[in-house]
Amino acid sequence: MHFPVMVVGTAAVMASSVLAGTSFVHNKCDFDVWVTSVGATTGETTQVPNGTYYSEKQYFEKVGTAIKITKTEKGLYEGKPVLHFSYTYAQNQSIYYDLSTINGFDFTGKTLRIHGPEGRHIEEIVWNGEPKPNHTAVFLGDTNLTLELCD
Repeated sequence: MHFPVMVVGTAAVMASSVLAGTSFVHNKCDFDVWVTSVGATTGETTQVPNGTYYSEKQYFEKVGTAIKITKTEKGLYEGKPVLHFSYTYAQNQSIYYDLSTINGFDFTGKTLRIHGPEGRHIEEIVWNGEPKPNHTAVFLGDTNLTLELCD
């Protein structure tokens, strides 16, 4: 089960970013987004206003986790475009991660970027204004990952 935490402000995120095994969504867009984490269970939908972060501890599950992002509160359940920041985590071994979309794309013209902490050699996934074909990256070990919306 995932327990989302919304972190407001950069200092709090920087302090928590030294802890391995957390996924962040940083909303830099000029609109709010809604995040729902889906793994073995479905979490609550959380509003993430401009300039704030959503975070969740990465848990090992027999299934992967998809952090689903929409521009409307009920978008996930109404067939609206959904952005997926997905990962499969194996503690002390690896994390596989990717970015994908279904039902369209709500971030046309915006840059989306998944990256790791500064100074770590973690493959970035970057979409500049439009979705790219699905590409799964891997990091061997534990690490934080951040999805920057409208970077």
